[in-house]
Amino acid sequence: MPPLRVWALLIFTHFIIIGVLSQRKPIKEALFLNSDTFGNATLDDCVWKRDRDVCPDPNITLNLYTESYPFKKQVDLFSEDWLRQSDWEPSHETILLIHGYAGGDDTLPIIVLRDAYIRRGGYNVLMVDWGKLCQPPCYVAAVHNLRPVARCVAEALGNLRKTGLRPDRLTCVGHSLGAHLCGIMSNYLNFRLNRIIAPALRLDPGDARAVHVLHTNAGRYGESARLGHADFYEALCSHVWSICYQAESLFRAKSAAPCGRRCSVRVPPARSSALPVPLGQPAPMTASGAYCLEDFSAPFCPKTSGLVEGDERCCLDKQYAAAATTQPPRTRPRPITRLRSRILHSYTNDTAFDSD
Repeated sequence: MPPLRVWALLIFTHFIIIGVLSQRKPIKEALFLNSDTFGNATLDDCVWKRDRDVCPDPNITLNLYTESYPFKKQVDLFSEDWLRQSDWEPSHETILLIHGYAGGDDTLPIIVLRDAYIRRGGYNVLMVDWGKLCQPPCYVAAVHNLRPVARCVAEALGNLRKTGLRPDRLTCVGHSLGAHLCGIMSNYLNFRLNRIIAPALRLDPGDARAVHVLHTNAGRYGESARLGHADFYEALCSHVWSICYQAESLFRAKSAAPCGRRCSVRVPPARSSALPVPLGQPAPMTASGAYCLEDFSAPFCPKTSGLVEGDERCCLDKQYAAAATTQPPRTRPRPITRLRSRILHSYTNDTAFDSD
């Protein structure tokens, strides 16, 4: 084993590199839309999996990151004792991170959350890399591949459970199509996940003991309807912000207040049956209902959050920040009583003018 000084130097270098890359890859570009990154790919390059394909699949890998070894270590799915011989810590909660369309183990936005869990400490991070099966422009193929991928991941988790993986300490955190995988995977598991934390996609309260849904892009990439035990509606409308909200919750809890399905529908305190609860990782397992967070600042950005542990990749440029943080104009109709009084006042004035 390398001495402690070497580990410290490697970890410091790792995060210095992250900081340099963050200057070139802001999170708002994380969907790779209008990008030349995959300019050479065509529909002929799409990979289509079949439900009966054999697992493990070389295009689906699990990579382990731990507090003691915060670097990629691919899980050997053919070894019966790999987990016990690795740096995996049985007493820590295990976070299963799953990226979405156009993603991978080392791509935005999922790496923001991976790095946040590593910096926070106290977690085993298992990252599912199915990037070869979901690359642009193959979105239809990526959706088609969800079930075969979910089945292979579920089989891998079942094998890891035999070597010590604890279901009661296993949380699935998915983004975009990765959220779908958290839900679909539960249909293939022979045990129940402890918790699912994911943006609003096709989830169901029966997918885990606790399903916490983050709504940040309702009606576009996400869903506005309630899908889990607890549904959190956030002010900033962006498909990638759920990552930054979740990352910030590891270092500072933000309370969300009970509300209707939309944040404009507030529940009076006297009629509320639930108290405010923290958003993200610290949310209690017993949380139930709809909650709203009205905070228009960029989450987990060091400049706006004041968090030393924040990530520059969650920050916005000035033009984008102005568009994202401007509150919409109030278009609520005038109260009938006020409108009626104005009409009556106008009628009185007109009558007085006619009498003159």
